[in-house]
Amino acid sequence: FSGRSLSQSKRPAMAGKQPKDAFPLLKSAEILQCLNELGIASSEDDLLHPTGLKVQHIYASFNELLLHRKREDMAQPDFEGLQELEFPELHEQSVPMIGFLSACQKLMAIAGVGDFTMSDLIKPEARRVRRSLSAVINLAKYHEDKLPGYMQFSQETDALLNAKASLEEESERLLSARRQAEQRRAEEEPALQQMEAENEQRQVTVRELFNSHTAILNESHALKAKVQETRDASRGLSFELLNAREEAESLRKQIAPDPRALKDELQALHDAVALEKAALKSLEGKCSDAAKGAAAIEAAEGQLDELARLQAEAEAEAQRLKETRRGIKAVAGSTLGLETERAELAHQVRAVTQRIGHCKERLERQKEQHAAKEEDARAALSLAERQWGELSEERERHERQQDDSELALRELRDKHLYARMEHEAVAARLQQLQQKLSLQVRAYHQTVLSAMGSASESTQGLAAQGVAC
Repeated sequence: FSGRSLSQSKRPAMAGKQPKDAFPLLKSAEILQCLNELGIASSEDDLLHPTGLKVQHIYASFNELLLHRKREDMAQPDFEGLQELEFPELHEQSVPMIGFLSACQKLMAIAGVGDFTMSDLIKPEARRVRRSLSAVINLAKYHEDKLPGYMQFSQETDALLNAKASLEEESERLLSARRQAEQRRAEEEPALQQMEAENEQRQVTVRELFNSHTAILNESHALKAKVQETRDASRGLSFELLNAREEAESLRKQIAPDPRALKDELQALHDAVALEKAALKSLEGKCSDAAKGAAAIEAAEGQLDELARLQAEAEAEAQRLKETRRGIKAVAGSTLGLETERAELAHQVRAVTQRIGHCKERLERQKEQHAAKEEDARAALSLAERQWGELSEERERHERQQDDSELALRELRDKHLYARMEHEAVAARLQQLQQKLSLQVRAYHQTVLSAMGSASESTQGLAAQGVAC
């Protein structure tokens, strides 16, 4: 309380007989010690022989300490019809006193004293002053005990709100990154379509080249068969020529030499040799043409092999392109799932915010009900001043109302604690889901970058092959 605190070791404990009031009745020495610790100057004579001025000073100090209301503020009457009265100067003194009495009654009602009246301020009694101060000191100690917990809960609430704001900022950043990735994908879509069109054209060209390669290969096999037949025919003619020469030599040895016949025979043989030489030259020309055709066929086969290799590379590039498109579709599906999870998280955050708002509304309603009960208590106290005979019954009724209020307050605190625990669990779950979303988006970026790199390398390879061809 503004640097003033009560000693923890000097707090009295209720032992033995249970008192009628809900607070322990302190001794005069204990009351003086607590007042001195709180910085309120007083003496034992002030407690044994109290005066109106002294107890008003003590109660004003407690009002300022616990309710944060100074007596100077309550001494300024706000009464618009004051000048219409016959003696306004009398009411200028009574209105501040009534305001001070109302503040003291509010403080005493909170502390557990329900029968505090004007007499306790003007003509105080030692017994009632001791009882009232015991109740207020007990309230001050309770307030001091609960203040650190309240501050801790307030700090935790602020930390959760800051964490929620940071998570919302991170979510917006991830959404912006996702929109940028979608924009880049839309910008790359024309290039992808162009690559697909070029790939289809290359596939048509490869199919045409493959058909041409098949036709040339068939023609090459036919030419090889013809060359082989020509070679076989040439070998057969050479073998027949050799046999003819051997036969001519054997006949030359058997026939008697006749110069004319021999000359004619030699001329015939010479003509036959000339014909055979001409036929041999013709066969050699055909063999040369067949060899040239075979070389052309081998060159064509090399080109066809190169075309087949290019076709295999083009098919591999087409397969990679299909796999890249499937990967892009899978990444788009995962992005849609992440968007759904983000929407669920936003819904959960809104639900938690609504629950907090409901708790605040319930708290406000409880405050209003408490204020209404305080008004009822003041009215009952005014009635009690006029009807002393019904004092006991009114006191019991107010005690029951106070018990109900304490029960409602405890239930409200339990609900607040439960709501705070739920809020902490939801915040932890939000943080885990946000980390998961960040990892998935990072994986998506890496997949898109690798796909772009593969597509660029394949395009450059196809361009280089086209230039080489």
